Amino acid sequence: MPTPLERDPGLPVSDPTIPFWQLPSHPLASTSSGRLPTSTDVVIFGSSMTGCSVAKGLLEGNPKIKVTVLEARGLASGATSRNGGHIVSPSVGDFAELVECFGVKSAIEIAEFTLKNIEMTFDAVAEFPESTLARDSKIRRTTKVLAYTDQEAFENAQHSLRLWNRHMPVNRKDLFTMMSSDEAKAKLGLRNVAGASVGPGAAVWPYRLWCGLWSLLLEKHHDRLAVETFTPVHAVSEAPRGEDRLGRYVVKTSRGEIRASHVVYCTNGFTSHLLPSLRGKLFPFRGTMSAQDFGPSFPNHGADRSWSLLSTPHVDEKSGVRSASLYYLTQDTDTGYMMLGGEYERPEDLVCSDDSKVNTRSSEEIVKVLPRHFESSSTLRVKSLWSGIMGFSKDGIPMIGRLPEEVTGRREDGEWIAAGFNGYGTGYCYSCGLAIAQMLLGKDVSGWVPSALMITKERLRGSLSTGTFWDGLVGPSVDAEGSKL
Repeated sequence: MPTPLERDPGLPVSDPTIPFWQLPSHPLASTSSGRLPTSTDVVIFGSSMTGCSVAKGLLEGNPKIKVTVLEARGLASGATSRNGGHIVSPSVGDFAELVECFGVKSAIEIAEFTLKNIEMTFDAVAEFPESTLARDSKIRRTTKVLAYTDQEAFENAQHSLRLWNRHMPVNRKDLFTMMSSDEAKAKLGLRNVAGASVGPGAAVWPYRLWCGLWSLLLEKHHDRLAVETFTPVHAVSEAPRGEDRLGRYVVKTSRGEIRASHVVYCTNGFTSHLLPSLRGKLFPFRGTMSAQDFGPSFPNHGADRSWSLLSTPHVDEKSGVRSASLYYLTQDTDTGYMMLGGEYERPEDLVCSDDSKVNTRSSEEIVKVLPRHFESSSTLRVKSLWSGIMGFSKDGIPMIGRLPEEVTGRREDGEWIAAGFNGYGTGYCYSCGLAIAQMLLGKDVSGWVPSALMITKERLRGSLSTGTFWDGLVGPSVDAEGSKL
């Protein structure tokens, strides 16, 4: 019997919980052509952050290329709509683990890649100064606060930051400043924390940002771009030799078939439904999000501050419940609502692709977090709770590049992937999507894309098979009933 990591995630369910971010829904939420195109140059699976970046890079990089995007549900309705609202690099906090798993050189490259991704995201918005994209999406620079709720987590963070300051280029050193528990209380209004660090961050209304970008791309490239929502993909196959004039790949969808010369998988946690050989290497993870209102007496720092609360991972041996050790939150600049996400659940309810339900224990715990750690959080009203499916990789970093034959069962040529963002899509997606677009167009990306992210045969047989990055959260391995193997 397959473990939860090895199960078929299936297609996205048709009745997901509705994220607060999607209210109201965008005018293009259900966009599609009256009739599915019969052929295209490139077909992209997935319409969220990564798929949008791939499409943008292709359309701007080749004035003749035609792109069709297939989305199983509504526009940008995947992990982008579960999102916590951060635009953040995970690399400062993860730097020690990146060094341990991939070496100093790769850790530096990955960190630089994620930091540049933040700037690229802001640059993409700045390309449309006459639009309302920046205002509608509320994209903004913030001071990022990382609070550590126990001494071990605080000490681990200090160790990671010391390694960061030792190895990173001069212009990246001292990005974050540590402060004591007393300082965090006095300056940041935090309680029950061992310490904190502050540094540069950013925040956004993710659904509005990416739907807004799609709208601008469709307006600008209406003759070369088609976005087909509610068009799930059922299978990909090769056209018989001699019958590939309209495209080598045959994509079977709920609305018929479409031929393409290239196929790009931007389906994150659902990818292994179409590529079974990735099961166990790339798996779905159900995350919990909330919108919480603490009333007018709670200060609104949303315009210039964002937060994360980190703790040492732990397991309740009796119940099997695991703490994800991370809660993350942004604050809406208008309403003051705190957009808070995090997990406290059994592994089998985390490694799951059904977002029609919310994790029970996580939703019970998530309402206790802010009163526990914020000085002014006395009154609480939960405005919304929802779930969403992320894509996690066995070794903790994304996988991008041309898919090898051992993944697809087809000749290595025109199938590509960008997936496995491990909960940090805003830290990786835009750059990963652009990298795929450039590689597909024949450009050399070795000067700015970390080699560690490439989906090579060596990585498939190595860290993607044996990686332990998420063992503290989903366990070394669990069987279908959730017990250890």
